[in-house]
Amino acid sequence: MRHHSEVMAPRAQAYDEDPNNLVRTHAARHPDSPAIADPPDIHRLTGRPARQWTWAGLDHEVDRLATTFAAYGVRGTDTVAVQLPAGVELVQAVLACWRLGAVPMPLSVGLRDRGLTYRAMRAGARTIVTSVRIGRRQAAATAAALPCFPTVFTWGVEVPRRAVDLAAAGAEAKPGALPRTEIVPDDRAVVLWASPDRQFSYRHRDLSAAAVPTTAESLTNTRALTCPASFHETLVPWLRAGCRLIHPDVVGDNLGSLTGTGRIPPP
Repeated sequence: MRHHSEVMAPRAQAYDEDPNNLVRTHAARHPDSPAIADPPDIHRLTGRPARQWTWAGLDHEVDRLATTFAAYGVRGTDTVAVQLPAGVELVQAVLACWRLGAVPMPLSVGLRDRGLTYRAMRAGARTIVTSVRIGRRQAAATAAALPCFPTVFTWGVEVPRRAVDLAAAGAEAKPGALPRTEIVPDDRAVVLWASPDRQFSYRHRDLSAAAVPTTAESLTNTRALTCPASFHETLVPWLRAGCRLIHPDVVGDNLGSLTGTGRIPPP
């Protein structure tokens, strides 16, 4: 019998806004409901066909990508640069970082050598997730040529030699093998940039506190998750509601709507 003087340690209270648990909850409650869809013209931007996933499919693909990240050395609290247009893969990459406890740093698709290097060095990011092609830009080749990124993950055709082909690596991943990571409110959630020299780190508490409630059946994401509004008004409300996240076409060759540039208030 336990001695009467022993005191049981209090159990940690679950965090209602843990994005990992929100995704898993929706996947369990309504696995076949639509969760997310690519812009119809994503093929023109990246060379890959548009996709849409149910909540069960999203949960599985996030786990698969997180497993691949872990296999190549990404650990909890690491900062991971993400340079992708708005769409399924961008959201998948952010959620995969959170599944490991890592911190995504979404970057404008317009950034090149100097901009990428400066942000990576300032934030301590040694890993980037990108696409072989974004519009006319060879994004993966640019990243792979930079010494600041020892690890470059990419999707697409003709993957550069030094980059990790996520399509091939994902096929070998075994989802479900990851240790369960629980996020707490004060964990770092995301690193965002307002200008070349203004970096802001947001906690999960910051994102959930500023999130806008929604009862909509679908939400439209017009940004590339590079500004707080994209998290406060779209990503976090979508995760809470368990509705469908859609992405509109990009008009012409103007990728300006995907960069998310603009003023960012401090957290």
